[in-house]
Amino acid sequence: HIKELPLEFDVLDYKPEEWKPEHSIMIVRMMGWELNIAWYTEYTFGLIVNKFGLEKAKEFFPNYPEDAPEILSPGKIKIIEKPDTSEQRNTTEENLSALPEIAGGFFETAWNFKKYFNIDGSHIGSNAWVISGKKSENKKPILANDPHVPLLTPSRWYEVNLYDKKTDSKFFGFSVPGAPGVMIGGNGKISWGITNLMNDEADFYLLRKDSLVKNNYLVFENSYPLDSISELIKVKGSRDEIEFNVYSTKYGPVISNLEKTGFTSTSNFKTGDKYLVTFRWAGFEYSDEIGAVYEINRASDWNGFKNGLRSFGIPALNFVYADTMDNIGYHAAGKIPVRKFTEGENPGFEYSAIYPSAGEIEWSGFIPFDELPSLYNPDEGYIVTANNKPKQDYKYYISNLYEPHYRALRIDELLKPRNNYSANEFRLIQNDVKSLQAKDFCNELFNSYKDTVTVSFGERSYLMMLMKWDYEFKSTSPEAMIFAQFELELYKNLYKQKLGEDLFYKYLTINNIPVRNTAKLLKQNFPEKKAILRKSFKDAIDFLKDKFNNADVSTWRWGELHKVKMKHPLGAVPALSAILDVGPYESNGCGTTINNIQYSFIRAISDSDFESHLGPSLRFIIDMSNTNTYNSILPPGQSGQNIYDNYRNQARLWLNGEYKTVKIDFNVLKYEHTKKLLLLPKVN
Repeated sequence: HIKELPLEFDVLDYKPEEWKPEHSIMIVRMMGWELNIAWYTEYTFGLIVNKFGLEKAKEFFPNYPEDAPEILSPGKIKIIEKPDTSEQRNTTEENLSALPEIAGGFFETAWNFKKYFNIDGSHIGSNAWVISGKKSENKKPILANDPHVPLLTPSRWYEVNLYDKKTDSKFFGFSVPGAPGVMIGGNGKISWGITNLMNDEADFYLLRKDSLVKNNYLVFENSYPLDSISELIKVKGSRDEIEFNVYSTKYGPVISNLEKTGFTSTSNFKTGDKYLVTFRWAGFEYSDEIGAVYEINRASDWNGFKNGLRSFGIPALNFVYADTMDNIGYHAAGKIPVRKFTEGENPGFEYSAIYPSAGEIEWSGFIPFDELPSLYNPDEGYIVTANNKPKQDYKYYISNLYEPHYRALRIDELLKPRNNYSANEFRLIQNDVKSLQAKDFCNELFNSYKDTVTVSFGERSYLMMLMKWDYEFKSTSPEAMIFAQFELELYKNLYKQKLGEDLFYKYLTINNIPVRNTAKLLKQNFPEKKAILRKSFKDAIDFLKDKFNNADVSTWRWGELHKVKMKHPLGAVPALSAILDVGPYESNGCGTTINNIQYSFIRAISDSDFESHLGPSLRFIIDMSNTNTYNSILPPGQSGQNIYDNYRNQARLWLNGEYKTVKIDFNVLKYEHTKKLLLLPKVN
């Protein structure tokens, strides 16, 4: 309400302009950009190739394990021989060194933007699964979803229950403030949830400037003029406006040699002596996410739901589905580039651009909607998606940026054996904190000690603790603390000396990269493997003994260091942090547990700071045997006004794994003690 604006508007001395439809479109595009990690990983991999050459650099590139869960084959493990296609690109050494030299400003500025808004150092994922009536207590599907994105105040979601009296239809669940429609939820006939597909949706092109024609560039010796748009930026407290030019090519905007502020020069086109770097992103293409959400909100069956997704482009998502007729389904939706290489189609290529392209990759289009990964009523009776690969032998390249497979494996492990699950038991699964990554890494550690004769009593006692551990990251667990520090020391001993300090920290920025690559390396038998594992364990114990002043190991509580805080963009100001931030609270979980409370490896190594700003931003469970209620929790709360209890009253409930029961029967709600907001369309 314009007369009751939140505190932030007073602090900024700012009055919002009238909301327009294009603002909603901008919000959707910004969400797509936030979920895109392809741009940063390609830059980092380019730096590694630049340092080592392609063949040696492969040591640092993760793969998706051949025995890991895939969405389209729940409960099954496939072994597939895949050809190594990673050398089928032609790029010169000159090209390799050019990207960091002339485009580094873009990457640093873009990442600083993420850090400022508290979305630094994290992979972004989600869990969603659905079971059919054959595996549920009530013989109807049950669907669960918990998207893992930065934990912000106010919450990035708004919980809604909409009723259309004219058509006697309802829509309920979670919307994105500023964008119409229900993104996660149901309508009484069907329900749906989402996870990030982890689409590799960006490429960089290193293009030679035309030395004969000013402001032209070359693609395969053909000269093209640069387009430019003049932009004006208003600066608070100043009457002056900053004017700058945005240059673009046929592929996208020019990002090379940006000023530290992120803007180009007001008059000069600066891109180095020979080259410019341009950026192609699927988010620059036309799509209609708001229209797609409108269609799925009104769908009543699988075909209507699936067809409603046709216009959905950014971000590419996995959608899971359930209906009251005991059907379950999965469909990927979004713009996934089909890349055409100069030497021919190569859909199996592992990285779309691990170093800058000189134009040898073209996008020939996008994967046709009807060929996107899809699954309907599998015999197994359940579908799991946790940012894992849809299918190992899928004919198109989607990505190699998937999350570690451990969450998907754990969910599959819990769902597969039984056929009588209830919605209440889904609460326990969403809050599960057993890490199968810890189990894998610890087994490798234990094996490294098998042939070791001289092990000190103290070292052996800590090792025995891990051997008896259940691999659960509970806030009270000393074993979780030991493993977390061991993991950090392992990354340091494997990568820091080889990469150098600056590149090492860049490599750790997206957590899923070191986790997945280390899992790959530990499956191999390289000469120094056992020594590195033992050294990392000793280093971890020595560090923790010093950290806790040699206190008894039983006092080494994971939650003492691992806390969760829901941060506000203005919380960087200490006086405002106490008012606007929520937390910190001691927390269970880690980045590879179903309850994904993930922390930055960089901050953990640099400052022993395990505070998490990312996790399940909501939890949603619906039993299709009764679509008049569902269970949910929305941290920190529903309100954007920090003076109200609803601003933070769900934070501790969320932390403790509790839920609220939401009633969605309008005929019941209208007789209960509620406030009514009547919206009347303006009549011209």
